[in-house]
Amino acid sequence: MTGADAAGAERALDQLGLTFPHLAERGDDRPTVDDVERGLWDALSGHAPAGQAATGLYKLGRIADELAERQIARAHVLMSVEKADPGLGAYVSARAAEALGLADIGVTIDDRDVQRAATIFADTPTLPSEVDRFRELFRTQVLPAAGSAGPIRVEARLSEPPEIRRQLEQEARTALIDAGASPSAVEVRVLSAFKQGYSWLEEVILPLLESRSSGRDGGRDIGEIVIRFRRNDPPAEWPQQAIQTPVRWLHEIFPIDEVFARELGLELEQVRFEETTEGPIYEVAVTDGDGVEIVRDSFEPRWVLRPYFDRFQDYEHVRVTTSWIRATADDRTLVDERIVTDPEAFWDHYQSVVLPSVYDYVMDRHDGIPTGGSADAPYFGALTVELAMSEPNYRLEIDNEIHAPMDALHEEIYFGTIEFFDVLGRNSRGQGLTFPGRILPVMRPRADGAPAELRVNFTGFATSRPAVVVAFEDAAGAADTMRLDIPKTGLERPSARLAVVRAGEPGIAHLGLRVRVDTDADVRDSLLTYAPAEQVDRSMVSAEQIEATLREIEALRAAGLYTSELAWAGLGSLEVWAEWTHEQDPDSRRTAHLAANGTPPALPDWRSLLPEGWSYGGERLVQWETPIPPPEGHEILAKMAEAFDEATMYKVGESYLGKDIWALDLMPPVAASHWSRVKATTFKPTVIYSARQHANEVSSTSHVLRHAELLLTDPGQRPRLNEVNVVIHPFTNPDGAQLAYDLYRITPDFILHAGYLGSLGIDATSGSGDDHPIYPEAPVRNRLWGRWLPDIFLNPHGYPSHQVVQLFSEYTGLVRRGRVTERNWGFNKGWFMPGFGYVDSPDLPRHRDAAFEIRDYITRGINSNRDVFEMNQRNYGRYRRYGAAHDPDVFRLPMTDSVLIQMPLKGSSGESRFGFDARITIWSGTTEAPDETAYGPWMELVAKAGLSWDQALLDYLYEGEHEVKRSGSSFFGGVSLRMNRPRPPGDESESEDDETVTTAGAGG
Repeated sequence: MTGADAAGAERALDQLGLTFPHLAERGDDRPTVDDVERGLWDALSGHAPAGQAATGLYKLGRIADELAERQIARAHVLMSVEKADPGLGAYVSARAAEALGLADIGVTIDDRDVQRAATIFADTPTLPSEVDRFRELFRTQVLPAAGSAGPIRVEARLSEPPEIRRQLEQEARTALIDAGASPSAVEVRVLSAFKQGYSWLEEVILPLLESRSSGRDGGRDIGEIVIRFRRNDPPAEWPQQAIQTPVRWLHEIFPIDEVFARELGLELEQVRFEETTEGPIYEVAVTDGDGVEIVRDSFEPRWVLRPYFDRFQDYEHVRVTTSWIRATADDRTLVDERIVTDPEAFWDHYQSVVLPSVYDYVMDRHDGIPTGGSADAPYFGALTVELAMSEPNYRLEIDNEIHAPMDALHEEIYFGTIEFFDVLGRNSRGQGLTFPGRILPVMRPRADGAPAELRVNFTGFATSRPAVVVAFEDAAGAADTMRLDIPKTGLERPSARLAVVRAGEPGIAHLGLRVRVDTDADVRDSLLTYAPAEQVDRSMVSAEQIEATLREIEALRAAGLYTSELAWAGLGSLEVWAEWTHEQDPDSRRTAHLAANGTPPALPDWRSLLPEGWSYGGERLVQWETPIPPPEGHEILAKMAEAFDEATMYKVGESYLGKDIWALDLMPPVAASHWSRVKATTFKPTVIYSARQHANEVSSTSHVLRHAELLLTDPGQRPRLNEVNVVIHPFTNPDGAQLAYDLYRITPDFILHAGYLGSLGIDATSGSGDDHPIYPEAPVRNRLWGRWLPDIFLNPHGYPSHQVVQLFSEYTGLVRRGRVTERNWGFNKGWFMPGFGYVDSPDLPRHRDAAFEIRDYITRGINSNRDVFEMNQRNYGRYRRYGAAHDPDVFRLPMTDSVLIQMPLKGSSGESRFGFDARITIWSGTTEAPDETAYGPWMELVAKAGLSWDQALLDYLYEGEHEVKRSGSSFFGGVSLRMNRPRPPGDESESEDDETVTTAGAGG
């Protein structure tokens, strides 16, 4: 450090001592030197929009140089880049005309922003109607027999709402009688093609039992109902089936035992299931109180076998229940024919038209061999499937259970399409395609019996990856094309080496950074003899390219494009030393410059999230009536920060779709201008609550925000902030949370898994440790952990609140990327913990006991709520009857103190969940609440369970005996002070050798 004079030296000292690593203004969400390094890295390596555009212009110049000796008569330039500036087309047109020596040139800017990608195909087909087909077959095959002297019996199965099926029954009966049939000789029954066994039991057997019962005051006439279901083995036509579940037919009648018990006034134990291996798929046997059989009947669902994917016929085959009509007159069969259900008609079209079109698009763009994994992701923009269909859609009034085939279609479209891209990649290259693109199923259930309405829109890109393509024709009429990719390279991270400040001016006037490159000049063409072009482009970066890229960015900004890119408040100009040696060497360097001609984006301001004129009046801030979307959740944080000195709000990142991500620290106010979170977490323990990773799991945001509110407003809880630091991160996946909320407003009772993962069909935390994660939100958790070094990190989750159905995946969910064992998530099994990990290592000898103590806190907290306890026991019981009792290898119920906690066989040797250092974070955990999708009283119930978990973990830290141990030493010219706090908390008698510590030190 040096200064031209005393004022300059003092200014440099102030920057280093008071401001660094920030550029100017200090604060959690204020720009730092690290931000500059990362921003420059993203741009120069082709991972940021301005960097792609600038590199594209450089590549365009390279193509123009190649064509310099040819007389070009006409040309068209295609530039494919992410998040193109609106003015890029005109800018490229002028540059291309100059470079190619043409007065007029065509330009297409292919915007790879998934929200603005071009439409590849749109589809609004006319789908056949099962109701129309039923009426046609009835009119042509059944009605002519109305004059028969004998009985006429019609049985159909249609995937329609109950009221539509009753209308069709009455319509058919009236038509037969009007045509001459005797009213007493006509029987018409239309069962549901969805959950056919359930429909038979509810609509045929239940009324029969009600008619034979003398009363409903305890069901004295009925002693026991035994429902037998046949074990479901692979079909004879496809014996290698892997996706099947042996208890499928039991799952198709869920939860009929509770319906029988409720409607017949029975105890639940009077209805039981038996599995058989032969005979009919369903048989019911009912006995009276003396054991005398009063009813016995059987039933066979109708089903067909179809490929799991039409495009990959040998991948898997599945059984699909289907509609049917069978009619007899006297002893004659009038009709016995399958009717394709409306969901089947849609799925046939999706499989035979939509997915093959997607396949053709991918193969065309990638020349038949798409690069596996995420190298060229996303592969498309958005696949929007909007479907309106007449289907059952009603609640069963048994906890949160519903009948809704369109909920199942949502699941199939979403997970099936993700699976399609995985199989596509493995089939063509050996590696699945990840981060495929946005998949948006919008279901609109109706109850009108009308034909379905389908709208499909698929958007994508003109090239396999960012690129410049020049199509041209020379003076002789010969046409040709030249293409250069705009690669995302493996460039090393730039590092700041020089900072210039000026007396009287805030911030850094000039910053110099070094980046190591591979060569001085661009020698790409000569390297093509050693490796494929794609490998050369991704691996090799020249100083010439770095210099040109920064020059192009400066020119773009001067023209009013990308003005906020590589611009930060408190920073002036940049220079970059592109050096092709391992060590810093001015003689092996090209120096590139970037003038301060950008416009920094506005600094984050949480107060802008407050309603105009808002002030706190003591009202409740967090509602538990509906799911909380990101704007509402972040407004709640802002209200807390505005109303309470203990609450500090700051921006921690952005999402893939550009949504801000915020966090809130809760601790007593800090008056100092400079303070250390490391010291804060040394003096007292810290817990982080990070919610909504899987964003259709809605209750976690609700309960962590309510937890924060109670810590700030409840006099009994507020003192905890004097002993524990609390960090609230309500949205890990804001893109998914917003989508789930938008879909909730259309179909509030659906699971809505389109909001489960990140925007591109893979988990929102995927790639969190990558140099350039596709999702910018992915590293946010790691960032929070690194700032706070917490004792406990909590990651509350959820799962479906009702039975998961996938009509075209052997019925029961979840089927995700072929992992059929995940079917154990297909039923509500109450509030539970899916994996209670703990460390059991001689290097960390107290971690195991601490984890089990934490477990005791959790079970006490969960069981303290009577309504939560009762909800758990009801759903554990269902899970046992429909799963664990018949398929224990998949459906397990390991209980701890009446709470389902899935414990490992043994502890880990030191690895922490989520990749955190177990010496620092002694425990990190996940919950599962049945909250997909919760609202109203059900939200109140499951959020209450989550809040109990939140408070239990805080109580563990609050009630622990935390001791900060201080030690010091002196050395020539100074002293050293060391402060240690054992983790987990322990008593003074324990050896210091057995302690895990967080250390804050100071030297002088």
